[in-house]
This record gives sequence, structure tokens and C-alpha cells, in this order.
Amino acid sequence: MDSVDTGAGAGDIERIRTLSSTVREIVDGLPGRVQRVTVRAGELSVDLSFHTPEGGTSAAAAPAAAAPAVPAAAAAEAGDGTAGEAVRAPLVGTFYGRPSPDEPPFVEVGDVVEEGQQVALIEAMKLFNAVTAAVRGRIAKVHVADGDMVEYDQPLFDLVPEG
Repeated sequence: MDSVDTGAGAGDIERIRTLSSTVREIVDGLPGRVQRVTVRAGELSVDLSFHTPEGGTSAAAAPAAAAPAVPAAAAAEAGDGTAGEAVRAPLVGTFYGRPSPDEPPFVEVGDVVEEGQQVALIEAMKLFNAVTAAVRGRIAKVHVADGDMVEYDQPLFDLVPEG
């Protein structure tokens, strides 16, 4: 990490350690090389800047802004037994299948999604990370519910690729 500005007393050390650990998990889940990370314990602020695989630079800050969409898929067997893709958690955090509690889910079983379409959010330290489909396909199964804690690489959805 480039900078850590805690401004904290001895009683805040555990909170800072937890924040730093979570920031490490977020950084490990980013799709590019980290350029800058700033962590502040007062109000638990996180600021990230990184190079994307395409060569550009992206930035994310918490809590106001969200990190970029992270495609998360791997070969799997869909809930109906057909070969498919498992959309997996790109980082540890809280799973949300809808943009807000009063809105409909991003996707439901049977929906056809396009490559790059957002299918969920994962929150880690008030930083919301979009989870996207890596391929066009039909949602065959949802493995987690809103508010569930998810682990890195945990299957979230089964997706059966379509033409």
C-alpha cells in the first residue's frame, strides 16, 4: 500500500488491521495492477487507482463510488446437469442480488444475460463491486441469497451459455 493515514489511537488498531485486511482482499480481486491505495481509519475511507488489463487506469473510492465490474466465471455443471459456467465471487464480501432492497433482482432463474451484463453486487467495506457475466447465457441456478457472506471464488450462479 502506498499510504496509510490512521490518525488513530491505540484503541483503533484492531479496526485498522481489519480495514487493511479487507483492502488487501479488494486489491487481490481487482482486474489490473494497483497503482495507488490510500487508507484512512477516520470514517474508514478507501481510495484505489489501478491499471486495467486493457492498459487504461481506473479508480474507485469508498463509500461514495463503486469499483469496476469484475467478470467472474469458470467452467461448471449447471443446476439442471448441463455443462455451463459458474459465475463466481471475485472477492470476499456481502452478496446483493438487487441494486437496492426495493428494486427487482438483477437476474432470476431463466433470464438470458449478455456478456458483461451485471448480475449482482458484492460489498466489502462499503465498496460495491459489480459482478458481471463473462459469457452470454441463461441463468440456471442462484446459489446465494441477498445478504449472504460469500468467499472468494464461491459459485454465485450457474449460467448455461447460449449462442
